Amino acid sequence: MRASCSLFLLLSLFAASSVSALVPSSFRNATIDDIDDITTVIIDAFKPSPVFKYIRQFADKAGEEYTWTCQRDSYLALFQHHTLDYRFQVITVPSSTSNSGEKVVSVSVWDFSRTQDHDDNDSSRASPPLSSLLALSLSQTVQGSVGHRPDSVFDCSAHLDMNLTRAVHFQQFMEDVERKYLTEPLGAQLYLGLLATHPEWDGNGFAAQHLRWGKAQLELMRHPPGGRLPMTLLATPAGYPLYISEGFKGLKNATMTRLDGKGLFWHEAMKYEHVSGKSDEL
Repeated sequence: MRASCSLFLLLSLFAASSVSALVPSSFRNATIDDIDDITTVIIDAFKPSPVFKYIRQFADKAGEEYTWTCQRDSYLALFQHHTLDYRFQVITVPSSTSNSGEKVVSVSVWDFSRTQDHDDNDSSRASPPLSSLLALSLSQTVQGSVGHRPDSVFDCSAHLDMNLTRAVHFQQFMEDVERKYLTEPLGAQLYLGLLATHPEWDGNGFAAQHLRWGKAQLELMRHPPGGRLPMTLLATPAGYPLYISEGFKGLKNATMTRLDGKGLFWHEAMKYEHVSGKSDEL
């Protein structure tokens, strides 16, 4: 599965429902040492998508190193400053070229700040929407230069690879869809903001493994006592079949007209609710 995200766009391709026994892999919490690999996985997974090309209209001119570095800065800031809100999970495989002996080939990012009900006027929930922050790295545009490192050789705050008019318009669309069809009607939930597997590792069931981990978290969080939170996400057309096969239900198909006049983008607001007698564990 290539990618899935909320603003973060959820751009996924078909994946097997079980992990391939032929591929030795490990599922674990991400560490700060994984950020470089995570950046490469997300960029390579998103790059073929129409949304990536639509938003990053000037990526070729800015250069691959610019996009990679600025993306990395944003993910690093998210990882360092929002550890209580967001959890990065990764799947690694053995690597003879890595100092650690492994490399990240699949990643998911989960918003645990939504697992508690928040008052609409509660200013304590200052974290930016996960989807927009991850998928487009627009934290610098809307939230300030949180992702820009002073020692960076690039001016990431300029977003030289992006069409900012398109990016901000798309970000607002995704945030509105999240709020209207997930946050407001459902309340507390476990939100999957991003799911991506490197294209070279598609077809090994890694996406489904991330989803099973999320389902296991629902077992651990009873809300209210005796009940379970729903798992939610925004799916792209590519990711939609996988989520249906994993028991997700479509809530609303939301469309956005492209500013370049070349049609529409759509995302499906979806939720998964635990069915009694069926338990997923890792």
